[in-house]
Amino acid sequence: MSHSMRLPTQEPAGVVQVPGTTITMSSDKRGSWQTIESNGSTNSYRVDYVIGSGTHASGYIMGLGDHLFQSPVAYYRSRSAYDLAPGYEGKPDPDFTRPVAAACVYCHAGSFDAVAGTQNQYGKSPFPHLAITCERCHGSTIAHLARPSSQNIVNPAALEPGARDSICEQCHLMGVARILNPGKRYTDFKPGQRLEQTFTIYHNEAPKGTEAAFKVISHSEQLALSKCKLTTGAGMWCGTCHDPHYEPTDREWYYRQRCMKCHAATQFAADHPAKTSNCIGCHMPTREAKDGGHTAFTDHRIQRHPVPEPTEVSTQIAPWREPPIEFATRNLGIASIEAGMEHRSPKQIVSGYQMLTTVQQQFPQDSELYNTMGNALFIGQQFGEAMQAFELAVRYDPKSSPKEMNLAEAYEAIGDQKLAEQHLEKALALDPLNLSAATTLIQIYDKNGEQAKSEELSKKLAKLISQGSTSQNGTPLRNVSH
Repeated sequence: MSHSMRLPTQEPAGVVQVPGTTITMSSDKRGSWQTIESNGSTNSYRVDYVIGSGTHASGYIMGLGDHLFQSPVAYYRSRSAYDLAPGYEGKPDPDFTRPVAAACVYCHAGSFDAVAGTQNQYGKSPFPHLAITCERCHGSTIAHLARPSSQNIVNPAALEPGARDSICEQCHLMGVARILNPGKRYTDFKPGQRLEQTFTIYHNEAPKGTEAAFKVISHSEQLALSKCKLTTGAGMWCGTCHDPHYEPTDREWYYRQRCMKCHAATQFAADHPAKTSNCIGCHMPTREAKDGGHTAFTDHRIQRHPVPEPTEVSTQIAPWREPPIEFATRNLGIASIEAGMEHRSPKQIVSGYQMLTTVQQQFPQDSELYNTMGNALFIGQQFGEAMQAFELAVRYDPKSSPKEMNLAEAYEAIGDQKLAEQHLEKALALDPLNLSAATTLIQIYDKNGEQAKSEELSKKLAKLISQGSTSQNGTPLRNVSH
């Protein structure tokens, strides 16, 4: 965890090529650079941060002005080579316009200074603490230093199971949706609490008779399916086998000792290897992860015999642990819409929308609820009703650039170009490097014959980007993804 984020050094050289695009990695005395050649243009970006321990892979973050964006490539240690980063596979024309939001860095940075109302704007020192620190598991350092004592530091092993497991699950259980309680931020979670005091994690329920596909970010889900966990219940947790303060040099010996804590007296079949053999080699093999890029991770299902991968994917979601009852329907409704948008499941979206209509009066000033309802209505092409929902979202969160952009797109959909322009201009006033809003506004200017405004905005954006210390030259907007 102390290696979850770092400053770049002389990163490996390499090249990634996809049809129409070449990205070249190089280093010099000024730093490490990634240069993209695409559509007849060439632009170079300096790497500002490296995310991931590097044990399996390393990802890269670039700063443009005071905004952070993700590189479309990652370095995979197992192959000693670069390739497309997770989420970019199969997508045409990869670029450097994917925003790095607070939810993205929550599990990599010890602390961060994200600007509210924007997707990816950060303060002067974006990451006061680069990698994960002691506080993420053990609570406030300030409180402990003020009164050094074992009594005012959180010991995860001493907590009740839900709070104990929450400490690991905040990063090692991603699920399909993470829904914040009203008014909460991810950083409001403190060790000693259950995650559900801050946010609820929703996961796909495994199809009946099958086990969920292996995912690197869902170790907790994998462990919950194991016979070991099912037999021992709350007694088994991540700390049963893992010591977060120690990286074993002899993994085979170390984890065999962990297995033998429970299985020393077990009578194995005659054809079973000796108890001095490699337990994890058979029962926790390294497998390709569906969501971890071009690499492999340890299977935490601890299977007695290999089980085939499921051929179907469930679209039924459920909370990992139930949130406070007053948020249960709200959070599940928002999660269902988000998961439905991801899975392209109209049934899930409609189900989530119907849930939210039943609790709308309970949360009359809940901007996130209205914004999610607006997304569902927009996808259903109910543009007038979507506009009304987005109006309420903006009313109760008037400093949100992304919500202003949503409202603008609803106005554009109903044919009100003037109001679409006004709200996109508000979105850019709140966040000058909201690239999605900027791209849409430029398109509207062009459509309306306002060429002077279009050119002025393009120049302004190029200047903002070129002012960032991480770009060698001005970068024109192109193919910005929403």
